[in-house]
Amino acid sequence: MDTLTVIPADTLFGANPPDLGGYGRRLLAEGDSWFTIGALNPFRSSNLLLNLKVTQSTVVINCAYPGDTLVQMVDHVHDPHFDRLLRYPNFASRWEGILLSAGGNDLIAAAQQRPRHRDGHAAAWDERLLLTPAEAAQVHPGVTGPERYLSEPGWQRLAGYLVSNLTELVQRRDQGMNRGVPLLLHTYSAPVVRPCGVLTAPQGWLWPAFEAFGIPVVDRQAVSDRLFERLRRLWLDSAPTLPQVQVFDSAAVPLTPAQPGSTQPSGDWVNEIHLTRAGYAKLGRAMGPWMEARL
Repeated sequence: MDTLTVIPADTLFGANPPDLGGYGRRLLAEGDSWFTIGALNPFRSSNLLLNLKVTQSTVVINCAYPGDTLVQMVDHVHDPHFDRLLRYPNFASRWEGILLSAGGNDLIAAAQQRPRHRDGHAAAWDERLLLTPAEAAQVHPGVTGPERYLSEPGWQRLAGYLVSNLTELVQRRDQGMNRGVPLLLHTYSAPVVRPCGVLTAPQGWLWPAFEAFGIPVVDRQAVSDRLFERLRRLWLDSAPTLPQVQVFDSAAVPLTPAQPGSTQPSGDWVNEIHLTRAGYAKLGRAMGPWMEARL
């Protein structure tokens, strides 16, 4: 195995930018918290990029930032480095591949939309992913599975946003020197819903969302699993229809799940939705060879 180096994108615009000429392969990365460690405990955490196993020297210029969503990734105001390095004259370079971690933060953010606005009015069903038990009984009478707690208009709106924004990102790729360069993204391993987060979100992300909707604890895991499976199917079915876009199925890599109800790192998970170093290493050992076969 050879070495992989991850360099933050902003260093390229500093006084002493690194020399990338000595690497056998140069990749550009953008994405959410699976590509970053800024929002996590750096002593316990890692990220997927740092654990990709490669067979030749590779450098990854990383534009990812904690909290990024796919909508922000195609917005040059929010993400100037990625857009410049991808397609702008005098800034862009020719990359061997583009790595994208997208959809996970969008799903989490959509699940956190509350059943009511601050003024007390009920949020429209296309503004959120979840339903309260009372709404579920009204919208899905007779349904007993996890689907009863899902807002179908909300899911369709989210799915449409994700696909349209990925499509725009592909169009931007093809506007410059990186036209047709492979764009590789991944699915997400389904987390265990539990009250375990970070300093700014001590109860995690999904757990408080389900609390706000009053969804019984016994049903929460099945509802979460269904949402992440929908996101997985969306990427596996939709992304490859775009030119030179392929998807690594992280969800198919066996991981040790967290213990339900635990509030500390458990299994391969450092908190509710992020992996430990060992967890990312399992994914990296599988994704690295998959990635190299497609570059």
